[in-house]
Amino acid sequence: MTANCTFTQVRQIINTSVSDSDITALIALSDAEISDRGLTGLSANALQEISMLLTAEKIVLRDPKTRVAYYTVEVGLNDNVKFASGDDYRAAAERRICSAETAQGLPIVIATDDTYY
Repeated sequence: MTANCTFTQVRQIINTSVSDSDITALIALSDAEISDRGLTGLSANALQEISMLLTAEKIVLRDPKTRVAYYTVEVGLNDNVKFASGDDYRAAAERRICSAETAQGLPIVIATDDTYY
């Protein structure tokens, strides 16, 4: 099964010392969660973003020293979110899931903010 995102994409929204191979393993867990929830029919963009957010949540829970980031959704959610905890990533993923289920394939812009801790 092909992963919904890559460790490089996850690193766009989180700054962590967790290894690339460990991130890849966490992506597999996130993608299994997506599959278990029956979300595989969403667009590739939606699946990618949800996988990234769920993986970032797992990284923060595993390594609390991880530096968080932000992402902006151009249409749909209309919010600019800064993450302070793993719970913030989970909440964003849940909002994205709800949004994607009603409006397939929202374009996303992902960026990092190294000044935000």
